Amino acid sequence: MTILQPKVTIILPVYNVEQYLRQCLDSVVNQTMRDIQIVCINDGATDGSPAILKEYAAKDPRIEVYHQENQGGGSARNAAYPHIHGKYTYFVDPDDWLELDLCQQCWDKAEATEADMVVLRYIEHSPFPVPSPPFDPALPEIRQFPNERHDVVGTGAPWQRFWRSDFFLSNNIRFSEGKRPYNDVFATWKGFVLANRLSVLNNTLYHYRIRTGSYQQTIDEKHFCIVDTFDEVEKMLHENGRFESYKDVFSARKLVVYHYSYDKCPPSLRPKFRELVRRSLSTYDREFCRTAPKNLVPKHIKRFYEMIDGNPGLVSTMNYYITLAIYGITKKSPSQIFHWIIKRIRT
Repeated sequence: MTILQPKVTIILPVYNVEQYLRQCLDSVVNQTMRDIQIVCINDGATDGSPAILKEYAAKDPRIEVYHQENQGGGSARNAAYPHIHGKYTYFVDPDDWLELDLCQQCWDKAEATEADMVVLRYIEHSPFPVPSPPFDPALPEIRQFPNERHDVVGTGAPWQRFWRSDFFLSNNIRFSEGKRPYNDVFATWKGFVLANRLSVLNNTLYHYRIRTGSYQQTIDEKHFCIVDTFDEVEKMLHENGRFESYKDVFSARKLVVYHYSYDKCPPSLRPKFRELVRRSLSTYDREFCRTAPKNLVPKHIKRFYEMIDGNPGLVSTMNYYITLAIYGITKKSPSQIFHWIIKRIRT
């Protein structure tokens, strides 16, 4: 029988992931917390994913499957909103998987701390497992606005957040519509800054798979929309009176994400993206980049913006890549160094 008032609603947007979907669904349906609702949105998949969803739904009445034409991951997540019945909501990407006690641990933390959201750690598989950095144990595990800013936990992906559903829905925290990358950036930022109370869970409970060919890993001109996305975030911060409190956190995140996108950008598109970034940087961004501590803006990223604002010729470009190489060797785990070197050999 379907649970009418589940503790947690898990939302799964699905598009052409038949190779990974069973592992993901197995980790969801076998959660130690049984009273969950599982909402799957088939975003017009053309592979075997719909058949897999149908198979699992036939065996587990907690699974609800809804279908729509392909509109993108953000649209698929938004399409699940009318079906949310859980006290808490959790978003899962269909090519990832969960520890079996994720829901229980997040529920326990949320209930104990009365948080609008719980922030959890994850393991990145690319393909070797690399845990996300632990949250600083010297800081309090509960943050409450406006007494404390929430910058100690960053903004993160939707699956790094275990949301209280009434907070999430009442604040109209929606993902960007359309087939666009970075469709989660605005939603996670809005939830992050509007939360009156959040707590952190220093356990690695989510497994994030980085796979070649995925939408987020295939950089093209569509990814230039990240500049417009951060403009939208900045507007939201001003509208909610939070910009002054978060401007350094916002600037740090923008600088890092722009660099990440540039690093993955094909060489033929880099001049255009470089100019777009150069024009989008505010005076505050530039000053913050110059003076920020290295834990917020690492040295190789500072060199990158020197190249952006200077002459992107041989000297500044060499300075950037030499610094990047040193950082890549000294600041990464063995598996990260391996993939960093291999990637550059191949390109």
